[in-house]
Amino acid sequence: MTTSNIAIELRKLVQQLHDERAEHVKAIEAIDQTFHELGLDSHKPIVKPQRGRPAGSKNTVNNGENVKRKISTATADTFVLSFIQANPGCTTAQVNEHWITAGRNGKADQTLFKLVKSGQIARKNIKGRRGSMYTIR
Repeated sequence: MTTSNIAIELRKLVQQLHDERAEHVKAIEAIDQTFHELGLDSHKPIVKPQRGRPAGSKNTVNNGENVKRKISTATADTFVLSFIQANPGCTTAQVNEHWITAGRNGKADQTLFKLVKSGQIARKNIKGRRGSMYTIR
């Protein structure tokens, strides 16, 4: 093949691609027109709904009342240490009862373990009973 034959073939191919592109543009315009007639916006991407509560919504209970999260002023360590200092020889059950009546979630067991391990409080088993007594070191 000579260069002129290659150039002719290349021009035919470019013309064919140009014609196909024009057909596709017409098809897209027809689809856009159909969407417009149906009241749909063809250029808006379809967005999947996100999981979870919408941004900016309030925490609510099943009955619809607003719920405010309690924020404690004292850390767990200082809360437990102050109680043990005020009540030397108190038991695990007493510390947990004070913890719950103060409106804290869960129990104070992990905090007690941490304070014993760090050496800030001393733990003594109660003979014949379940539980332990705590004092400040």
